[in-house]
Amino acid sequence: MPSINEFIGPKPTQDQVSGLEKIIGSKPCAKCELDSTEYFWDPNNFIMTWTCIGGHNNSLKVNG
Repeated sequence: MPSINEFIGPKPTQDQVSGLEKIIGSKPCAKCELDSTEYFWDPNNFIMTWTCIGGHNNSLKVNG
């Protein structure tokens, strides 16, 4: 059964997704104790984003 969080919030456009690198690995959530199983790296803007199983969006910008 799909999670209700899959239907909430805007979906990224194809242009946004095509430039991201999907990385499999665990990332902790800043708002709860649940982890994500994957995260995305944006090499153009140096931003790492992930969503925990609870639906919280997290991001980290690397200063270059």
